[in-house]
Amino acid sequence: MKKKGRLHLSIRLRLMVLFMALLIAFTVIQNLLYTALMRRQMISHYTLSMQRDAYAISQNLSELIAPSSYNGLDDTRFIVREDTLAPYMALIEQMTNCNVYLVDAQHNVTGYFDGLVQTLQNPLLPAYIEQTIALGFMGKTPTIQARDAGETHLTACMPVMNAQSRVLGVVLLESTLREQGYTQVPSTTALSASVAVSLLLSVVLAFVFSRQFTRPISRLQKTALALSGGQYEARTQVASRDEIGSLARSMDILAERLEAARQRDERLRSQQQVFFSNISHELKTPVTVIRGSLEALRDGVIADGQGVQDAYAQMIAESCWLQRLIQDLLELSRLQSVDFSLTTADLDLRELLGDVAMSAHALCERKGVVFCCDEPERAYPFHGDYTRLRQMLLAVVDNAVKFTPPGKGLRMALCGEQPEIIIADEGIGIPTQELEHIFDRFYHTRSSSQDSTGLGLSIVQEIARRHGVTIRVDSREGEGTTFTFLFPKG
Repeated sequence: MKKKGRLHLSIRLRLMVLFMALLIAFTVIQNLLYTALMRRQMISHYTLSMQRDAYAISQNLSELIAPSSYNGLDDTRFIVREDTLAPYMALIEQMTNCNVYLVDAQHNVTGYFDGLVQTLQNPLLPAYIEQTIALGFMGKTPTIQARDAGETHLTACMPVMNAQSRVLGVVLLESTLREQGYTQVPSTTALSASVAVSLLLSVVLAFVFSRQFTRPISRLQKTALALSGGQYEARTQVASRDEIGSLARSMDILAERLEAARQRDERLRSQQQVFFSNISHELKTPVTVIRGSLEALRDGVIADGQGVQDAYAQMIAESCWLQRLIQDLLELSRLQSVDFSLTTADLDLRELLGDVAMSAHALCERKGVVFCCDEPERAYPFHGDYTRLRQMLLAVVDNAVKFTPPGKGLRMALCGEQPEIIIADEGIGIPTQELEHIFDRFYHTRSSSQDSTGLGLSIVQEIARRHGVTIRVDSREGEGTTFTFLFPKG
């Protein structure tokens, strides 16, 4: 529980720090961009307005200077004399919220100086104003912004011309953003407010998102702990489609494979126990019979000639059966060993079928079973161990003959684009509930097969597996059984 709490706390802290950093950075950048864009827009707006005002003033002054040869934009003419100069300048400054300067050809500047309207000869003006005036006398209409004493100053200039487009003077408007009405919240205040809001949002968002993030992580951690404890049936139950969901699905797949591996191990362990139990049982029976017969002979229990001969025959039969059992066990063990290699070569399945058919015909003839073989006209090339494949087919044929009554039939065939060897009998068939066990070791499906070791079909399955051959078994009780060997394409 401590680890889980630490995990949640760590993620929440990281999310808080991350959201705080992102929100603060976003807020600061947004604040700076907004301020810069707003300031730029206001400067453009104010300079355009100042330029229009300067143009209107220059037109009125142009009409005043040359009324007979200049057509103004306004029918109303401003007549400026010494007695009307101060009211005229005051009216213009009140209307424009700007400092207005009239500069003549001799660079005498008329404007408010020390609170009074005065005309000064070559006064000492800031550099940006001097630059604006110089451009105005060149016939241009400049607008300049400049920083001075912590203020942003804007200037707009318009030349005053006569009818011959000669520059007689300039009208210059000068103001600051503050005087134009633009106010900016101090950066420290805006930043403090932004940081406070960002902190609050980051705490709330970190809490909300951390719950969403940590819930699937907690399930992953819980599932991992369960898997480490051997509970392979545990699942994450995370259905999200993000990276965490992908990790959860991978963990569920791992859990399924671990569960399958555990079941396989349990099944193999159970089969191993059954195997050893069956071996003990299968070995015990012939050993007991042989020992009993020997003790009876030794103790004179069997004294007559025929009884002695019967005892010898019984011991020989049990010894042969025991020898066959040991041979089958060794054969199966060799086939299952990774170090055991098949003697493979190119072969023709048609020839293999003909070879097995000859032996099958002899077995069927001996028991009175009707045999037929459908041999194909074309060759079926394959690469494998001829001897082992022959052994595989003969083992099935031997079983088929053994459980087919006289007069019934046994058929073999080779056909299909993907080679199939079919061995079908008209015997007693295999019960449905026993079909899935016929390849199990020591499994006897019929009471009449006591001479069988129960390993024949296990050997058949192992040979088929080593060659990549698929075995399909179809059977109906009382009608017969069909073994189909599906070979891979050569």
